[in-house]
Amino acid sequence: MQSSNEIKKYSAAVCEQIRWKKAHAGIAKEIEDHLYDQRDYYLTEGEEEEAATQKAILQMGDPIHVGIELDKTHKPKPQWLLILLTIILILVGTGVSYVLDGSEASVKNFSVFPCIIAMVIFFAAYFLDFTALAKYPKAFYFSILFLSVAALPVSSNINGRSFFFFAGFSFSLSYFALLFPLAYAMFLYAMRNKGPRGILLCGIGSVPYGIILLLIPSITGFVLYALTALTLLFTAIRKGWFGGSKRQGYLMFLVPVALFVIITMTIFAFQPYRILRLKVLFNPSSDPRGYQIAMIRDLMSGAVLIGKGTVPNQYGGSLPGIFHTDYVLTILTHNYGWIVFIGIALLFAAFSVFGFYHVCRQRSVLGLMVSLPILMIFVMQSVLYIASNLGYGLLSTLSLPLVSYGKTALFLNAGLIGIMLSVFRTGDIIQDGFQPYTKRGSFFSYADGKLIINLKG
Repeated sequence: MQSSNEIKKYSAAVCEQIRWKKAHAGIAKEIEDHLYDQRDYYLTEGEEEEAATQKAILQMGDPIHVGIELDKTHKPKPQWLLILLTIILILVGTGVSYVLDGSEASVKNFSVFPCIIAMVIFFAAYFLDFTALAKYPKAFYFSILFLSVAALPVSSNINGRSFFFFAGFSFSLSYFALLFPLAYAMFLYAMRNKGPRGILLCGIGSVPYGIILLLIPSITGFVLYALTALTLLFTAIRKGWFGGSKRQGYLMFLVPVALFVIITMTIFAFQPYRILRLKVLFNPSSDPRGYQIAMIRDLMSGAVLIGKGTVPNQYGGSLPGIFHTDYVLTILTHNYGWIVFIGIALLFAAFSVFGFYHVCRQRSVLGLMVSLPILMIFVMQSVLYIASNLGYGLLSTLSLPLVSYGKTALFLNAGLIGIMLSVFRTGDIIQDGFQPYTKRGSFFSYADGKLIINLKG
């Protein structure tokens, strides 16, 4: 007992020199484990416990000096480049809103306040402790599920999209697709270490969100959510977070994959216009509904590197009235040249590349489960939007994160990106890991001629 007190006093003295208080618990555990191991070694050499403890502490060094050295390396790691890119994208979105507010397609409602609010949400999420999600992962999952279910019956369908209206505020239910992957990731986090049962429950837990997105309906949201959920589940199985046999885990993983394929094929079977949409994508002139795709491609083909592009004669020499919410890049490229399109695309590419670099460096289960779904949704939103603005969009767009019109999408993306960068800033100190999976005993078993009833099985 005396030796344990001495070791704890030493680790406390070291931690007093480290300014980042969140790192204290992990550092103290590492130091104490090392001192206990060293003490036990000296005990095997025949030393008395008190002498062995003192020798281990002396070998570790002066606690003040050790603490000062650890303080140099244990500190939050603000990702300044990603923070800068986020701020630039928000400012670009504000500038785009201002520029397009003067266009013929504008609704004349430019305001700088959404930009300010988005900045506040981003930095609030960035400095919040994201590990709070790990304390109540199931509560987070079911809270989002309850809110989405409650919103369905009171929503209104406008032009094929479901909106929830409250006190002058409108919310497109399709934007639930931005939150569902993170909520599912928290459910998966809660199911780790539970073996095949955990994989089965994760498969079941992924279904409600998918059904809700189909009911909204948001096929784009469903596809994005399904791809993210499958990626998270596969990653958890590959890393062994559930425990048990990986081969069994991979076989169980095939069930949700097959379910996704069946649902997708069913959608195309019962909604023939989606097959027609695929046909129109390759040959817009084959159907009158390909007019918009042909128009976008014509405008982009008439764009120049710098400056205003030409409008094909069939459109009367003036820019057609395109919905600026979904085709911001098309309008900007037509009015100002490919240089704008390339610049914005490079910003998103840089954010995505550096984001995946930091996601791959996450060592904790929580860090990866929080950051991966957020980044995947960010990237898939961007790819779909850019493809659609080039005239090659198979699925409807959600948003161009932080840039396109839509306050709800702006605020949600700003908050989610803030959470992701919070993971990159402080995720290194998390030590959740996973425990070895032990198979539950059967309720009834037979051994040595005896029938055994295991009440804890």
